[in-house]
Amino acid sequence: MKTLYIVHGLKRSGNHGIINWILGQREIPFFNNVLPISPILAGKSAVPAPTRLEDWLKGAEVSVLKRAMIKLGNNVMVSLEDHALDLELFTPGRYSVVNILILRDPRNLFSSRIRKASLVNLPAYPADAGPLMERVVDLWISHAKEFTGETSTLDNKVCIYFNEWFANPAYRKEISSKLGFTFTDKGFKKVSSEGGGSSFDLTKFDGDNEKLKVLDRKSMLNEHEQATLDQVLGSAELSRLAAKVEQSFRRS
Repeated sequence: MKTLYIVHGLKRSGNHGIINWILGQREIPFFNNVLPISPILAGKSAVPAPTRLEDWLKGAEVSVLKRAMIKLGNNVMVSLEDHALDLELFTPGRYSVVNILILRDPRNLFSSRIRKASLVNLPAYPADAGPLMERVVDLWISHAKEFTGETSTLDNKVCIYFNEWFANPAYRKEISSKLGFTFTDKGFKKVSSEGGGSSFDLTKFDGDNEKLKVLDRKSMLNEHEQATLDQVLGSAELSRLAAKVEQSFRRS
């Protein structure tokens, strides 16, 4: 049976960095952000009813190469950005499903999102505290609960903590093994152009991603952005879960 890999993560969680790394280990037709959240938040579109992946692929914009790979029986990977984990977009059909959940620490995640808000005008990227920002905070909390095992919404899942993935080659090897891949760091240093690249550095450090200050984004914010970030980080539940995640990776 073929496998459908569904990557779940909030925008600016390092999704594309991890996806590029995965694709460097195994050649898989990949479809990015298959259900954009901004049109849904703006009331311009709705969440569709679940459909078989095979049927969805027939209507998708697929390159000749991707179409050939799919015809040859390749696995398929899609990403979902900023969605609730109980969203059912595809029915399994002839594919088994592996869910990949990516989580980034809230301080750096929201720093990146707040900075991105100054570059785009999209409801997915609120610049200030309010209902749209609360939506993202609640979403991070739900993803963190799934990550730590407080909930079990996703079946057959592999959880990836972006901070540890970025900093620790041994952790990357462990994740590769969980996914059943032959490990290589071939795609690790690539900075994707998807979503405009980094919120702070765009694609400047493509091929040398370790120069990105992905674990110290707060220091790059201006005064107003830092004030907004402090409001976001004031959530007690967010702080509890962030500490729980960090504790699970703390080295003795």
